[in-house]
Amino acid sequence: MWLCPLCKSAISLHSKAIKCENNHSFDKAKSGYVNLLPVQFKKSKVPGDDKAMVKARREFHELNAYKPLKDRLVQRLAQHLIPSNDTASLVAVYDAGCGEGSYLDAVVNGLKQLGYNCSGAGSDISKIAVEIASKAFKTHQFVVASSFDLPLEDASQDVMIQVFAPGSNSEYVRALKSDGLLLTVDPSADHLYEIKSQIYDNPKKHESKDTQREGLRAVLSERLTFPITLTSKAHALALIKMTPFYWKLPQGRIDEIVELLSVVTADFHIQLWQKAE
Repeated sequence: MWLCPLCKSAISLHSKAIKCENNHSFDKAKSGYVNLLPVQFKKSKVPGDDKAMVKARREFHELNAYKPLKDRLVQRLAQHLIPSNDTASLVAVYDAGCGEGSYLDAVVNGLKQLGYNCSGAGSDISKIAVEIASKAFKTHQFVVASSFDLPLEDASQDVMIQVFAPGSNSEYVRALKSDGLLLTVDPSADHLYEIKSQIYDNPKKHESKDTQREGLRAVLSERLTFPITLTSKAHALALIKMTPFYWKLPQGRIDEIVELLSVVTADFHIQLWQKAE
């Protein structure tokens, strides 16, 4: 299902030497990921999230505080996929902007537990994020690539997910199979509002509204809200470190906020579309 990012011819990531028919070659890391972002396509020396932020997200997800969100994603996809008793059918799941891989792994494993035969793959522009994902979730294939130029064959994916990440609607439509599903997650009004309230005098709430997407039919739009009880200072710090707030505030201010936080609100806007022929 993979394409060379330079000439768009097919490539296999399982070959010892990863080359397309036009002899463009790509490196495969020891951890298993492949770099499909040519240096001339980079807009900065080290694009995407840095190591500290990605590691913070990995630490937070290991605590599984977003489990209700992950469970809901699996539930909504299962409601609209082919019946799970069709064991001959492989469900290809792709995470565009996968970060450290937690959402892809949760969706693939959740669907497998419901009887679906699934494969998982994902991409991110951050090499650090893809490396951490590859080491943490070895059963999935990860690549370094831009979500605005996905190295995927046309009509190759059953499910695409986009969680807190930018992307290209035309690329999603191109890569999805007929009747394929796109599932997105964005912050809703009250997401982490308790943290904002500690930082800003007049904190603003997120604005979330339904999105219209060309080539896709809206299937579902819903809000999922739940409290996160922070069981320790380490738990609170892991949450703050995965937000932009941590990197803008002095350490002393962070310590004050960690002491004050006990419960925060997780608030998400979930949308699901189906490819419209």
